[in-house]
Amino acid sequence: MTDAQIFQLIGIIYIAVGIGIITSRNFYNKMTAGFLESTPAYYIGSLMAVVAGFLLVTFHNIWVMNWTVIITIIGWAALIKGIMLLTVPGFMINISRKFIDRPNTMTIWAIVAIVLGTVCCLLGFFYLNRPAI
Repeated sequence: MTDAQIFQLIGIIYIAVGIGIITSRNFYNKMTAGFLESTPAYYIGSLMAVVAGFLLVTFHNIWVMNWTVIITIIGWAALIKGIMLLTVPGFMINISRKFIDRPNTMTIWAIVAIVLGTVCCLLGFFYLNRPAI
């Protein structure tokens, strides 16, 4: 995958999730609560975070002074989150419950996801995909 394609994928997912949280808060609250109550779902989600983070870190661990470092940072964040989900599940579940209990926190994270997703989409679809002059 190219940097542009990675940005496109991350951007689309972040924008969709952010809008989903804002427009369907009850669904996301139920989904998060159900995820926290289902040990197998929690475990599989933890493994998916580790795998996604590992793949990004393995294939894109590039610390440069340009926009593509965002991919590396997201990869490390996913890897660290996945490892924490597996090693300290009680702590991570308590943090997740605070998101459900505080609607403003969910809204703030939704806005952050939309902004980050928009930046990633702009980079992926327009900035990194522009033809060379």
